[in-house]
Amino acid sequence: MCLWLLTACFGLLPANPSPIVIVPGVPAPIIVPTTAATTAATTTQAPTTQAPTTQAPTAPPTMPVNVTTSVPPTMPSTMPSTMPPTMLPTMPPTMPSVTTAPPTTTTTTAAPTPPPTTAAPTTSGPLPIDPRLGTTPGPLAALQIQPMGYSSQVPSYDAAVKFPRQKRSMRPLNVKHFLSNLSKPDEHHVIHKRQSNNCRCVTAGTCIRIPMIDVRIVTPAVSQCLTGQEYCCGNTTMNMTQIGCGTLQSVPTTGVTPMAGQANFGEFPWQALILTKQNEYIGGGVLIDNMNVLTVTHRIMSYVVSGTAPNVKVRLGEWDAAGTYEPVAHQEYTIQRVSSHPSYNANTLQFDVTVLRLASPVPFTPTTGAATTINRACLPSAANATFTGQRCMVSGWGKDAFGTQGQFQNILKKVDVPIVAPDVCQTQLRTARLGPTYVLDTTSFVCAGGESNKDACTGDGGSGLVCQTNGRWVVVGLVAWGLSCANANVSAVYVNVAAFLPWIQQQVAAA
Repeated sequence: MCLWLLTACFGLLPANPSPIVIVPGVPAPIIVPTTAATTAATTTQAPTTQAPTTQAPTAPPTMPVNVTTSVPPTMPSTMPSTMPPTMLPTMPPTMPSVTTAPPTTTTTTAAPTPPPTTAAPTTSGPLPIDPRLGTTPGPLAALQIQPMGYSSQVPSYDAAVKFPRQKRSMRPLNVKHFLSNLSKPDEHHVIHKRQSNNCRCVTAGTCIRIPMIDVRIVTPAVSQCLTGQEYCCGNTTMNMTQIGCGTLQSVPTTGVTPMAGQANFGEFPWQALILTKQNEYIGGGVLIDNMNVLTVTHRIMSYVVSGTAPNVKVRLGEWDAAGTYEPVAHQEYTIQRVSSHPSYNANTLQFDVTVLRLASPVPFTPTTGAATTINRACLPSAANATFTGQRCMVSGWGKDAFGTQGQFQNILKKVDVPIVAPDVCQTQLRTARLGPTYVLDTTSFVCAGGESNKDACTGDGGSGLVCQTNGRWVVVGLVAWGLSCANANVSAVYVNVAAFLPWIQQQVAAA
């Protein structure tokens, strides 16, 4: 026993002892770069190009080796990116620990990131998508990014996208201020119009241009006018500010040739068709301005409720009441107010006149949507105006014959009739049926016709009798009543519009 102890104490044990057993799985220390405080649990491949590095194996467990990465004292113009930390593998204990760490040669600009944090495990591959660009930059694009000039430490990439707004040198955009500046006019470019602001669409060929003015200055790049019109800022050969009363306009063809006794399309632009809102026929009327239509009381009175006609409408620009092929569409208006003469007598039809106030105005100028098939008739110039002996026109959709065998018409009819003197008309009416005691009220009535096969008839009530004076059509009468239809020497009776002129003007002027 003593001999064995002495041998052990003086080192006399065998020279070749059995090898030391190393317990596998003990990790080596993590290499920490001096330029970043980031640690990682797994190996992450940086998306940059770098020089090869010989990694050192671990020393025997009793002697850990600390290895550092050297950084050149002078930084290049573009910041080098730092290799993410990696975990070195465990080597056999007989290998010496040697590490070679040349300077990093990458030229990738460091992406601006917040102060270093512990990196989450990531997978190798391209850079994350930058939401400000919407696409993944390629390797060449990454190499061409210019430095932003941040003074913070060079960060390492991680999976999170972060925006160091607090370190940006560019001031944030004030959207409100930016938009307000856009709405401001150019203070250095003021346009002065060289012509009046009376620019409008007129009939082609009617614009009077001053030769010294270049028309290209005032003509819009995109035409604002309809076919057959031109843009004009000067005077015209005809007054197009508003269509004159009692005048006709050029209208497109319908492709239908009117039969004998039928009106041409647009020939009577003042003719009104009065209907219920269920399109039931009531009678005719005459447009006298942009807000008022004349008609007879006996055709409208049954539809009047408290001074208005809620179930009645006025159609203007109509021609074929059963067709839809007209090149210019009709227009319909509701009624705001009904004004009937207070002296109306339903038994004798005296003072048989009513003014229908439309709910909206009818346009008479091209720039406000005027239709070429709609216009107003002129009123007589005075209450005592007479038209005796003059041939005039009457139009309407009434029956083509008296009695049950007559048929209402679809296409507007017309007929020319002479204005008959009051005394002649009174004699004709006495002779035909009314007897010798009948007295014609010349204030309420005017007569026309008395020719065979030419007359207004049942259903034409309210339509206009118009006579041309100085090139304009004037409404002289409204179809009122008669003894049968179209008999020779029996004139028809119309409302005397001239005699009611003061009352009509009073209703028109009323608000």
